[in-house]
Amino acid sequence: MKKRKPLGLVFVAIIVSVAAVAAMVSWWQSRPQGSPVAGEFTEAVLSERMTSARVLALGEATHGTHEFQALRLQLLQKVADQGFTTVAWEEDFGSVALVDAWLQGGPGTAVEAARLFGYGLNRTRDTVDLLTWVRAQNDQHPAGEDIRFVGIDAARPTATKGLALAWLAARNPTAAADLTARLARFTDESLWDRAVAADVESAVADLQAALTASDDGSEAAAEARQAGRVLEQARQRGLGVGNRDAMMFDNLAWVVERGTASGRERTLLFGHNGHLDRAGQATAVGGDTVGRLAARQWGDDYRVIGTDGHRLGLNSQGTVSTLTVNGRIRGLFEGTTVGYLELASVTGADAELLRGATTMVSAGEPFASWQAWVPPLHTVSVTPAEAWDALIYVWDASPTERLG
Repeated sequence: MKKRKPLGLVFVAIIVSVAAVAAMVSWWQSRPQGSPVAGEFTEAVLSERMTSARVLALGEATHGTHEFQALRLQLLQKVADQGFTTVAWEEDFGSVALVDAWLQGGPGTAVEAARLFGYGLNRTRDTVDLLTWVRAQNDQHPAGEDIRFVGIDAARPTATKGLALAWLAARNPTAAADLTARLARFTDESLWDRAVAADVESAVADLQAALTASDDGSEAAAEARQAGRVLEQARQRGLGVGNRDAMMFDNLAWVVERGTASGRERTLLFGHNGHLDRAGQATAVGGDTVGRLAARQWGDDYRVIGTDGHRLGLNSQGTVSTLTVNGRIRGLFEGTTVGYLELASVTGADAELLRGATTMVSAGEPFASWQAWVPPLHTVSVTPAEAWDALIYVWDASPTERLG
């Protein structure tokens, strides 16, 4: 009579078999696919399809990776002479206004100007390089052809409030003094204090009314009034209401419309992939994103370049993490270091590959080192043909160097 195998061993064998099959399926699905059709971004010439856009967006898969931030300067160098002289940032409106004042000839150094950004993730050596180049360009170009920076986010009220009140003080000092006192508690540090946000409701409304009453039709007046609107957005966020992406899109639309009115026909947009992709897929947050709203508003006049990578380092608030993501479309970028591919140029089986879902890197700020061990916390599933007009792929990326 045969002895029966212990039931426990059977279960173990089943578990091992299932795990082995799962590992093989995972490997098969994440293997490199596609023909090597991408070229190096440093050598790439963007097609007219991209450079004729009213808004050209560059996403970054993580906020703390050097190669993604360096692309800002590289892209601007390629398109600035094609009309992209307005640069919109996923950044605080008031803080970027201070940076822009330096770009237009203000005092100080590029390092000091980079420290004016509201978000620490932008206070990096890559940003210093970008500011240095833009300042040099502006020194050589007359007003109207200079490069301008504008923030489209509402997150840090101190600088935005200061911009609005400084403009008002030169026209209605009594109102400015009164509103300065009434808004004193509404600062970067108190933004998420709901009691403060509720208390300043009437003061923010009165500031907007005073700015409108003093409007002299100048560019400075338009900026001051926009600062008042952004301040109200920040207040709403402090209350826990409102959609951040919808707010940023409204501010982007203001930037684009204002640019058109002043002869600046094209806008370059920098932000996270998750905010900018056309289909709203590169994010775990539901609802309309900046990219979806922009595609709806401007159609093919909104073009977006997404970024992705294989082995990446990222710096989040001084903590460096390392990620490896095996997106299946990486075969399209074989042989490149920082590859560039416009998706409309891809045909045949490679085009079909881009019409299927792939795993892409996506890490926000802040990013804890333990998240690197949990793929759902640093990856998203994206259909490239729906989300992007072009892709930049970095095989080996390093963390940003933050300013001390």
